[in-house]
Amino acid sequence: MTGREPSYIDGLDPAIFSFIQYEDYADRYPTLTAQGFPASFYEELRFASARLFRIFVKAALVFQQAPDDFARDMDMPEALLPYLRTANFFGLPTWLSRFDFVLDEGGHIRMVELNADTPCFLIESYYANGVAADWFGRRDPNAGAMEALRHFLRKVYDGLCASVVDLGARDFCRRPFVFSCFDDCPEDLATTRFLQRLMAESCPQGDVRFLSFYDMEIDAAGIPLEDGTHAAALYRLHPIEILIDERTADGEPLGQMFLDLYQEGRFALFNPPEAVILQNKSFMALVYALYRTNRFFTAEERDIIGRYLVPSYFEADYEALSDGEYVYKEIWGREGRNVCVLRKRGANHEMVIEKLVDRYDEIVCRESGKAMYQTFIRQKRFHHRVDSGEKDGFLTFSCFMLFGQPSALGCRFSPEAIAGTEAYFLPLVVGEG
Repeated sequence: MTGREPSYIDGLDPAIFSFIQYEDYADRYPTLTAQGFPASFYEELRFASARLFRIFVKAALVFQQAPDDFARDMDMPEALLPYLRTANFFGLPTWLSRFDFVLDEGGHIRMVELNADTPCFLIESYYANGVAADWFGRRDPNAGAMEALRHFLRKVYDGLCASVVDLGARDFCRRPFVFSCFDDCPEDLATTRFLQRLMAESCPQGDVRFLSFYDMEIDAAGIPLEDGTHAAALYRLHPIEILIDERTADGEPLGQMFLDLYQEGRFALFNPPEAVILQNKSFMALVYALYRTNRFFTAEERDIIGRYLVPSYFEADYEALSDGEYVYKEIWGREGRNVCVLRKRGANHEMVIEKLVDRYDEIVCRESGKAMYQTFIRQKRFHHRVDSGEKDGFLTFSCFMLFGQPSALGCRFSPEAIAGTEAYFLPLVVGEG
């Protein structure tokens, strides 16, 4: 850190937060400054997330009860369709998820995305935010969130790793809970190891392991491990819409074989496959379409949707929309990939913002066959300091959900109106300034 001013970044444990500095980026990932808001602001973020979560779960049932053609119209992978109606132990389509919000020019929070399948940003929110708040001598809005995450992971472990009788040892034992990702991605590996460590600490009598996706195999009994046991459950930081299309070296449908074993009950998955229903970006268009019918949601639910959800539309609705500015998002895009802002004027439109993504080819996502649109929200501007100096930009707020309970909050700061890989981690503190 030679030549850099002292900061909370120096106190971040590189064994936990291993991606502070990315190669080829002039600035480190965290900002040098923090952002303060009153406690009531954070309370509203959690309130909105809790209410929206219930609404999204309710709408997911519409998807699951609809014919397969409905899913095809939402660009859901054909091979995934047989696995999206399987009941899971906790009765929710996603267990660990993350809502994303922006602030409009009036300072009102507007929800723009739900990361329901493989959410990251956990280390920043649950760990680094607290380190920063302590360094600045400010209250951490996430006080107690780490303990809630531990309790959640213990509940997941206890629910999925039921005791089985080992007759040889004349004792009860538990099959292993395995955490997995592709270990050549620093952020994915750090996030997976973070959750693995917390579960192991929360379940001292349990068997919690790591297995790289590069080393994973399957057999007739499920996921075999080196000691001859099989995994009881698998945390996978690998998008299900990509996994489903993976094949063996011989061309066999590996993804489908994997999910067949899951459906047979050979192992549990965290998150469950149906999380992809909510991950699909057009799902927000489904929620908004149900809202516009004025028949599906209660008056209270409609109030929440109208207040917080950015108007969202299916691709087929675009021509009929009023003139204005809309964000174009491909269904399976990630990290801002293939996102732009269009200005619609009758049957014509022009691009007003094109999102240029760093390391485009390194962003792992499925090629999309369809897109969706959202009303473009002009955002409130903020100023923060990074290694290279002062920058002007916009904030994206995150709220993690543990089952249906709102938990840790996080924030990214981006010089661009559409946040992507260039965004910085920005600590949040309680109080103005």
